[in-house]
Amino acid sequence: MPEILIVDDEHAICQVFSDLLQQQGYTTKTAANGEDAIVLVEQNRPDLILLDYQMPGMTGLETLQAIKQIDKNIPVVIMTAYGTMETTMTAMRLGAHDFLSKPVELNQIRSLVKRILDEASAKKIQPVSQSPQLNSSTIVANSAAMQEIFKMMGLLTTNDLTVLITGESGVGKELVARGIHFNSERKNEPFVAVNCAAIPENLLESELFGHEKGAFTNAEKQKAGRFEVAAAGTIFLDEIGELPPVLQSKLLRVLQERKFERVGGTRELKLNARIIAATNRDLSQEMAQGKFREDLYYRLEMIKLNIPPLRERKDDIEALVYHFIKIANKDLSREVHAVEPEAMRKMLNYPWPGNIRELEHAIKRAVLLAQTNTLSDNNIELGSSEAQQNANAQSQPFDSLKAATKSVLEVLSAEKNTQFVDKSLFHTVVSLVEKTLVEEALIQTGQNQVAAAKLLGLHRTTLRNKIAENNE
Repeated sequence: MPEILIVDDEHAICQVFSDLLQQQGYTTKTAANGEDAIVLVEQNRPDLILLDYQMPGMTGLETLQAIKQIDKNIPVVIMTAYGTMETTMTAMRLGAHDFLSKPVELNQIRSLVKRILDEASAKKIQPVSQSPQLNSSTIVANSAAMQEIFKMMGLLTTNDLTVLITGESGVGKELVARGIHFNSERKNEPFVAVNCAAIPENLLESELFGHEKGAFTNAEKQKAGRFEVAAAGTIFLDEIGELPPVLQSKLLRVLQERKFERVGGTRELKLNARIIAATNRDLSQEMAQGKFREDLYYRLEMIKLNIPPLRERKDDIEALVYHFIKIANKDLSREVHAVEPEAMRKMLNYPWPGNIRELEHAIKRAVLLAQTNTLSDNNIELGSSEAQQNANAQSQPFDSLKAATKSVLEVLSAEKNTQFVDKSLFHTVVSLVEKTLVEEALIQTGQNQVAAAKLLGLHRTTLRNKIAENNE
């Protein structure tokens, strides 16, 4: 029977987890601190350890390191109410199998334990190798979605895989790229950021690859491009979806051969830098429309990180608010230390179409306008005309859908509509909406089933089956 060691200085938590896991048929042991946990591990190797991060005496990370020195193959799950990007990435790099934010749901513990032990019984678990301690970062997040991002970032710091970061404008894609770079072995090498949308198309090739003297008009001397300047560091290609077709082909060659030439030159230069790309576009749709090379996409998408918009991770807003207040206090020489509840509610309920960038600007403006050391509702100015229009534009299609659904329900639920008696009302409405979605997607893509499937986020076979069902 698998044995699980629970390490937490709160006795109640140890007891609850122990009772839960014993009900699942596992043997459990508990320890109130890191020192006791190490003794138990030395006496008998458990199959899994649930380890609290914040404990008196040895910290969770110190305990994790000691456990890995005893037996590096024991899976360890770190639990904490103080999760940050730094702690999550450090834990993953030091060999943690997973990272949970407190309060932890019992169903989450139950399913996680089962999954880890099932993996262990199928094959020997390979933990992440140890690496030096991480530097601090400016990314602040408490949400479960961002904790998953932090875990992946921690794993990516130990290799040189190409990474594609996706997400709306303002979610912090460059911060994620910087976090990966500055916590990797390349941290002492250059981090070179290139905004592909900000550089004129006729200059972009020279900016990326450099040029030789006389390569074109006004090329009076040799110039090193961004790939060359990045050396053994990281080159961050932001807004990669804006790259023109000719440069897409050249970038594909760079990724395939790790070589390039300056514009007007013939000598091959070796690419030593890691490539991280980012986009706020749907590249799948861009490929379907012939605007982005499919082979380049799959080269870039070796590892894909999708950063959720701020409206989908409300748990991060309060922490970000206080983080940006500290920055604004320093920049503006102010002394704001608190936020009135009504002001915080206002920010929590706002959709933030501009994401973190918009929140940062709103807080900086609020700190500047504050007459006391507490931000009030009146200090928080939200929704510039442009941002509000964007938010309204995003919600209008769904408002229309809600209205249409309401009308359909009213009609179908009427007693006179006996034709629906034998069917579930829910399935009737869903099938009607599904049929309309398929028909409209085919119309918008000119009856191209491949493009329609990508537009709907469906597999081609699934779409074909639905078309067949609709034609029956």
